[in-house]
Amino acid sequence: MASRKPAKKKQSQGHPARRDGASSVPFETEVRQALQPFKSSLFRHFQEEGHPASETRAAIEGLTTLLTVHAQRRNMVDVTTLDPKALGEQLGHLSSLGNDVAVASASILKHYLTFLGTTANFGGSVDDFKQTFEFLSRMAGDSPIVAPFMEDEEANAALESMPFVFAARELLAWVGEGQPSSASGVLSGQTLQDAAGALGLMVTVDESAEPNAAVSWEPADGTVVSSLAEIPRLSAYWDALIGTAMLTYQAPNATPTAALAEALQGSTGAGSRLVKELIAEVLFSHVLINTLETEGKATIAEMTAGVLSSAASATAPRTEFALQVPTVDDLPQEQHHLIASLEIVVPQVEALLRSFEREGLVVIDEHITVPEVLRTALERALAKVSDHVLKAEADGEQAGSAQA
Repeated sequence: MASRKPAKKKQSQGHPARRDGASSVPFETEVRQALQPFKSSLFRHFQEEGHPASETRAAIEGLTTLLTVHAQRRNMVDVTTLDPKALGEQLGHLSSLGNDVAVASASILKHYLTFLGTTANFGGSVDDFKQTFEFLSRMAGDSPIVAPFMEDEEANAALESMPFVFAARELLAWVGEGQPSSASGVLSGQTLQDAAGALGLMVTVDESAEPNAAVSWEPADGTVVSSLAEIPRLSAYWDALIGTAMLTYQAPNATPTAALAEALQGSTGAGSRLVKELIAEVLFSHVLINTLETEGKATIAEMTAGVLSSAASATAPRTEFALQVPTVDDLPQEQHHLIASLEIVVPQVEALLRSFEREGLVVIDEHITVPEVLRTALERALAKVSDHVLKAEADGEQAGSAQA
């Protein structure tokens, strides 16, 4: 009987996704190749004690997918840096699939960024690393903000001396039993002028006047304005009273909510503390989101948010460095082109911070700090701002897809 020839052993080809040229996904093969030199050390960095190696490999596969999508958004492969703008778009899209997806993705990317930093493989500047790390920390819910525990009595004592509390009380006192407004809370005409006066802003309201192209936090006495938007300080406080439900609309007036108004006037108890912290939260978020939504001002809002986050951390920034426009001696040559734009942006960041300082929300001396009693409020406000950015990115993507 003739013997059969043994079957020819098939040569192992490995996993298709790991073979050169095997992937049809743009940039995936290049990303895998770029990560190859880091393979062993990256595995050790992601390996968690007591967890099987399969989980680590799965995490690295997830990272590879995220870096591939990141490369697609940048239209280039560079696994030693992460671009904050591209990250915002990427995480904005992921948030449309669920906030937990965006948070988990931000955590993986932050873990990878830490790897690049600790192994000296990060390819950008120190400022690039700091900006990206803080952005991913916010997206991952890992805030650098340090908010020590405070008893209500201590917190209320600190809040009682803050200018924003006094201003909110003054505006609420002007409202009295109610003031005319639209259903959406918009003030106009003489009512708007009187409301501004309650905060010491001596403006003249002329609704037929041309809107001012440039507005300041506190318009100079005699400034002619056409709407609430041209009085930023009043707009922020009015939004704070509405946003905390301190005021509700009962046609045709905006009227105080008795219990909350009483809490604002009070100086003891958990309720009094809470309502003041909520007002601070809305003031922070109102200013930052309004700046974000102003054409050409997004960078100013993002930089201000970054400074505030640092100002509430364990290492408050030195004022002279945080508000200084870098020179050619401070930046590598490839970043010298940024100086011209920073000469415009940094003074506007300082102007926003000075507005917060005016209200007692920030202290600016040798260092820039956020009072400890307001740090939880700031943390909530920054989370609100991050959600706003992610939603805007997701909406933009959906609009682009609809047009396509």
